[in-house]
Amino acid sequence: MISINPYEIILQIVNFGILFFLLKKFLAKPLSEFLHNRANLIKHNIEQSEVNKRKADDLLSEQKASLKDAQVEAQTIRKKAEDAAQKELQKVVEDGKDAANAMVEQAKKEIELQGNTARKQLLSDVSSLTVKIVDKFISNNLSEQDKKASMAKLVDEVETK
Repeated sequence: MISINPYEIILQIVNFGILFFLLKKFLAKPLSEFLHNRANLIKHNIEQSEVNKRKADDLLSEQKASLKDAQVEAQTIRKKAEDAAQKELQKVVEDGKDAANAMVEQAKKEIELQGNTARKQLLSDVSSLTVKIVDKFISNNLSEQDKKASMAKLVDEVETK
């Protein structure tokens, strides 16, 4: 039969109370504090990661803006360099044309000078030959055949010069 022993029930209640007190004091309270601290740490880490993410996003957008500015600046520098090169090319071409025109003018002047010199020389040669011919014809009473022979000889001399 079942017997109920009041002394044993009280002892069981006291044992349960002591166990409850000990568990609460040494297990529940430190475990609760540990879990609370852990939850706070996790919450803090989440907040910190959100702040870091915002900072990273801001840095990324700054870097993108800087990169875009650098690209625009590079295009501007490239455009200026191309313009400067084009101007320099045009200047070199114009200087070349001017130099070529000057050389052509100089060559024309030299040709004209040489032509004038050649004309003067030819006139001088023709004059001296004419004088020689006239001297020979006047000083010598030559026959018509001798005159023709002298004339042919003089023409040969002119052609050889």
